[in-house]
Amino acid sequence: MNTQWPHRLLANRWLFVALISLVGLQFSAAPAVAQDGTSSANQETIKKKKQVQSMFNEGKKAAQSGNYEQAAQTFEEALALAKEAEWDQAIQMSQQFLVKSLTQAGTTANKQENYGQAVSYYDRVLQYTDNNPSVHYNRGIALLGADSTNTGLQSLQRAIELGNETGNTRVSGLATERIRSEFLARASEALQGENPSQEQINTALDALDQMREYVDPSAKSMFYRALALFQGSQHEQAIQTAREGLDMHQGSRSDAAKFYYVIGESQFELGSKADACQTFENAAYGDYEARANHYLENECDDL
Repeated sequence: MNTQWPHRLLANRWLFVALISLVGLQFSAAPAVAQDGTSSANQETIKKKKQVQSMFNEGKKAAQSGNYEQAAQTFEEALALAKEAEWDQAIQMSQQFLVKSLTQAGTTANKQENYGQAVSYYDRVLQYTDNNPSVHYNRGIALLGADSTNTGLQSLQRAIELGNETGNTRVSGLATERIRSEFLARASEALQGENPSQEQINTALDALDQMREYVDPSAKSMFYRALALFQGSQHEQAIQTAREGLDMHQGSRSDAAKFYYVIGESQFELGSKADACQTFENAAYGDYEARANHYLENECDDL
């Protein structure tokens, strides 16, 4: 399901000139040819090392020009040759910049909304490294954009796990909010209109239940649950849920008004008019000011 909720991509910054200076990627001159042929093998190794160095320069130029696909292909070829030459330092650097090239290519494709292509780049990254939470996060964004919702949510969940394991709370937080937004969008859409049907109410509650399989509820999700319960005439449960949301709420008084409004309406439906009027006093802020004042002016004057 492709929603319109905003998201942030995590991009790598490239410092190819500094990083791919090939410092240390040195090799000695070819030795003299020995009769046993050993030097021939050495010369072949040196030849491969020279090719690796040349490929690094080609990859650097491709990346600097924004051709990350070409850069990735070149670094992949360099990696294969470095392995043949058993050149450990070049193997490490080739893989490092291959991963950076593929990651940047995925980020670019994501920004251009070429989600299928972005997924393919991130899948290639995961062939070389699986412990980067940003890669799983961006892959999850791409999968959601490509309507591969379940797989996308799993990738975001993996980003949360790795973010927590590595101390990258920024990525785990972004992934958590993106998962929540997916289900909150479903709940919000289901509850559109003044009198949603029971089927719509159930759809909203199911979405909020499914969200808990991935992440903990938030104040906002508790509001939508309370709203759905109220519209389903489960007023006592609506009051309890809205109060739980208020306990979690950290925003402004205007933002908190929506919780008080659901509580007040539920109290009113249960016949607790005095309690409802008192609650509506706290709901008369922001977007709910006019609606709360309507109750206060028309139902509470005689108290």
